[in-house]
Amino acid sequence: MATIRDVARKAGVSVATVSYVINEGTRAVAPATRARVLQAMEALNYHPNASARQLAKQRSGAIGVVLAGLQSTSNFADAYFLGYIHGISYAAELYGHNVVLLTNYQGADKLTFLRQTIRSRLVDGFLLIGSSIPDEVVVSLHREKCPAVLIARRVPGHTVCSVQQDYFQGAYEATHHLTERGYRRIGFLGQALNFSYALERLQGYQKALSEAGLPYEAALVKIPMQSRDDPALEEVRALLAAGADALITDREIAVLNHLRALGVQVGDEVALVGLDESEAAAALDVPLTTLRPPKFALGRRAVEMLLDLIEGRTPEPLEATLPMELIVRRSSPPRPAMH
Repeated sequence: MATIRDVARKAGVSVATVSYVINEGTRAVAPATRARVLQAMEALNYHPNASARQLAKQRSGAIGVVLAGLQSTSNFADAYFLGYIHGISYAAELYGHNVVLLTNYQGADKLTFLRQTIRSRLVDGFLLIGSSIPDEVVVSLHREKCPAVLIARRVPGHTVCSVQQDYFQGAYEATHHLTERGYRRIGFLGQALNFSYALERLQGYQKALSEAGLPYEAALVKIPMQSRDDPALEEVRALLAAGADALITDREIAVLNHLRALGVQVGDEVALVGLDESEAAAALDVPLTTLRPPKFALGRRAVEMLLDLIEGRTPEPLEATLPMELIVRRSSPPRPAMH
């Protein structure tokens, strides 16, 4: 089996020069010399050890995925996140990196866990997904210049590396869709406003109402004070009692089940539009109109941004936003004209 010394001897260069070619070192190597080294490697069928190359670069060649959604169960088992993971794994393979799923099974403080992980060189940087990753953890990583990209949300008041879907435009388009179809009392079921996406959705909803000449009514808006996953049955009941003829929510399946429990027919009696499409939305007896987030594209873009950070480059833009797609189905039919 050929060694690096054999390559150096055949190419007529030093071992150090061969090492610089293999590891893409900072010292410039003349193109002709580099070509001679590569030809010698091919002739000798020499393949450098990948682990040794990463060690020389002080890199692991792996990126870590940290996932912490609102669900209490294992987030990696949640079908909702598979689109993001698909995009991440595709891009990582495309750019020659491995993906490590970080579970923090010992239950350490999140920031301490991430610091220990990066110092151990298990991974070269982090992709952070989920509402339960505290903002202060993301900000601390940014200040410490630890390569990390936040996916599907931003940190209000701070500029950190992130990529997300356009929540404002999505909520605006969903509301505009309903006003264009004749709905006038549109109920909004949101999330706690400490999340950036929750505030952006509310603002998009308000803008569409204003453009349609409709007032913003507090009775038609349900936003929890604290973070929660699904809206409660009583929230849906209260919106219906306030005269809502349509509902907008990022938890369309839960709200659909509440409407069924209340004996309300979706599409016939009240319209329903989802702000964050679930996998089941198209397969229901009344297929739901929803916004489709570009999860694959978000995952891929996040990897590209993270690799920029790992290489010491600043991604442009530092906060990226990708559009969502409104998929119109039977849950939001045109409302019959009133006579």
